Amino acid sequence: MRASKRQTEAIRSYVEDQAHEQVIHVEKAASERVGPVRHDIWDVHCADSRWWVITEPTNLYSQDDFKSRDVALTFHIGLSLRVSYLQDRRVPVASESAALLPGSWRRWEQAFEAYDGGDEAEDFQAVGVRLRECLVSFIGETSNDELVPAGQPAPKAADFKGWSELLANRLAEGEPSAHLRSYLKKLSAETWAYVNWLTHAKNAMRMDAEIGLKVVEHLLGTFTAARMRQGRQGLRCEDCGSYQLAAGTCERCGWADPAYEPPELPAVRKRRRRPKSDCVPSSDISTFISPEDMVG
Repeated sequence: MRASKRQTEAIRSYVEDQAHEQVIHVEKAASERVGPVRHDIWDVHCADSRWWVITEPTNLYSQDDFKSRDVALTFHIGLSLRVSYLQDRRVPVASESAALLPGSWRRWEQAFEAYDGGDEAEDFQAVGVRLRECLVSFIGETSNDELVPAGQPAPKAADFKGWSELLANRLAEGEPSAHLRSYLKKLSAETWAYVNWLTHAKNAMRMDAEIGLKVVEHLLGTFTAARMRQGRQGLRCEDCGSYQLAAGTCERCGWADPAYEPPELPAVRKRRRRPKSDCVPSSDISTFISPEDMVG
């Protein structure tokens, strides 16, 4: 099959990087659409090995393990689906953001596990119970007496609605943040109401539990973003107002912050050498690749 020079060179570079061998021949062998995704299948020869390379997502498979490109494609599609599913189960925010609410995200993952193993209405109600615990944990990780205005009694420990309103007031203070503050409060009230409904819904379906997971995920992510936004307020160039500050210097106009102090650099860790073994051990069709290997 015809292939552009750019495509061919991209496949050549990929195999040389993954297999640690020089490529001596690259040929586009087939292209097949499965549902909405088109997969290109490449036949790649190295000095001591031969590979099938399949795209979307790109991965390579030893032809010692997979004699037929059709078998390799079938395996690739199944593996890709499993990888996609595992990614859906992971905490959907960056690790540094997730670290702000470790207990809340851990309970969210536990709710996902309950959803994953459920089949009946009571199983999906159990997802609601776990999500309710997640929201209570969220309050435990974010509430403190400093949120309570002077002269006003503090909400009870598990009063999600009371504490979330106080937290919204703190994270989105002032008139410029009025819309965000209103949204945080409405989001909290509606999420709490939905999760409590799911907990008691005797006719709950799988989709109801999935929606519950999504709305709680959205709440945790939105409050995390609001907290990080608050920490970045004021980080603008004093001359031109640009946000493009790097190491105390404006990349737009060159202004330098006289108060900037560079952070202490951590000790340099010696990098581990990349393993020289093939990413697909030569065996048979029961290859050792797992979704975790691809997700990383």
